[in-house]
Amino acid sequence: MPGNFDHPVLSKPSHWQSYAALIAGLALVSGIGLYYFSALGVAVITLLYLLCVLWAAYFLHFFHALLTAVIAVLLINYLFIEPRYTFGIASLQSWLMLSVFAALALMVSRAMQQLKQQRQQAQQAALQSRFFQSLAELLAMQSSVEDLLRAACQHVQEVFAWQVSVVQLSDANALTYLAGAPVATLEASSVQWALDYQRAIGAGTADWPNLGVCLLPFGVPQREVLVVASHASPDLHFLRLLTHQCAQATMKLRQQMALAHAARDASEANFKKTLLTALSHDMRTPLTAILGAVNVLADRQIVLAPAQSAQLLHSIQAEASYLTQATENILTLVKLDAGSSSLHLDWASPQEIIQHVVQRYLQRAPAVLLQVTLPEADSQQEVLFKADAVLVAHALANLIDNALQWREAGSTIEIAMYIESSSLVLSVLNQGPGFPPGFVISAFDTHTPAMAGVRGFGLGLSIVDTVMQLHGGQVQLGTSADHRTEVRLLFPFVYAADLIKADT
Repeated sequence: MPGNFDHPVLSKPSHWQSYAALIAGLALVSGIGLYYFSALGVAVITLLYLLCVLWAAYFLHFFHALLTAVIAVLLINYLFIEPRYTFGIASLQSWLMLSVFAALALMVSRAMQQLKQQRQQAQQAALQSRFFQSLAELLAMQSSVEDLLRAACQHVQEVFAWQVSVVQLSDANALTYLAGAPVATLEASSVQWALDYQRAIGAGTADWPNLGVCLLPFGVPQREVLVVASHASPDLHFLRLLTHQCAQATMKLRQQMALAHAARDASEANFKKTLLTALSHDMRTPLTAILGAVNVLADRQIVLAPAQSAQLLHSIQAEASYLTQATENILTLVKLDAGSSSLHLDWASPQEIIQHVVQRYLQRAPAVLLQVTLPEADSQQEVLFKADAVLVAHALANLIDNALQWREAGSTIEIAMYIESSSLVLSVLNQGPGFPPGFVISAFDTHTPAMAGVRGFGLGLSIVDTVMQLHGGQVQLGTSADHRTEVRLLFPFVYAADLIKADT
């Protein structure tokens, strides 16, 4: 019966083998009784027949045990009760013994049957529990509703060889199979009835028993129905438990997906709000400064000393440089939002990227002096890494700008490159206050006020972290051996010589 789990340990012999064993047992007891009658006596032989009755009660049905008890009574009467070889009974003692045997065989058979049923129920409950546990573990690993329902149907089919499918009824009364094989005889009207009344219908139920399949709705507000076919007599309680577990797992997964989607929408909305707030504040300030300086320079009625004019021009240049960096950050943010599909990865030399970035700072007015520490030139030890050179250069520039903003006056910023373990390290060091304890690179926070005298979008380190994630690397914040603040970019790399050998 469906719902009963076949198990090698619980497998039983076929009925004809059981019948043959029972007949052989009765014949063996009868033969032993006849041969050793004088030594055993009627009481011992009666107990041997009782063993046959117990065997029949345990391995066969109660009817067979009752029939065995009747046959045993007749055999005892005919073979061992005086007058022997007749069905007559000569004494009251013999009548009493046969009556006690019959009653005892009946009670013991009944008790054995109950014990057998309890044992089978306990074994079936344990097997069902293991099945539902394995099903729950399987469903918990799925990441979509379609995969979850498909895995459930496949698991049930593997265990019971049932044809199981999950169907959904649309508002237009159209059947959509979410998992499992379609059932040709299934009609939308029967599915609609099961959903309207929220009752199991079909084979094994009181409603539409001739339907040929069993339909079990998932429950309100879900519109899915479990369709079970290819079975003769379903265990309706077991099917309801199966349907309930699938329905609960489906609802839980949908709720998790809805919460994740809502959290993502909220995060995006907060990010856009924060970005707009930063733009309105941080871009208005340099634009106002530039506009004010230009108006003063353009007003011919204001007489300025050469030093004052130079100071205003320097202010315009500094504010324009800041706006340029801010614009690059915003454009980079848009590019990173497209993910890895926007990357242009190619083998690049880290020395060339560093020299390109340093050259840009040397071309500024006034020039920014940077200390560069590179490994000694060695053609055999030259390293390459697969990267989007523009993004890596932009990330490195963000670290340098951050170091310039926080360094101590007159201190030097160092850019270093070296190999550590299995990673290529690009490091930016400066003498400054360092990062506070527990600092974590994340998106900017609208609830944290900016420090006095400090401006910026807060995008620099977040962009650096995203660039490193897209390149399979990581960012490390810390302090160097000489107590300087250090930010390290760790990339996977290859030696150029090894790459050339692989190509040849």
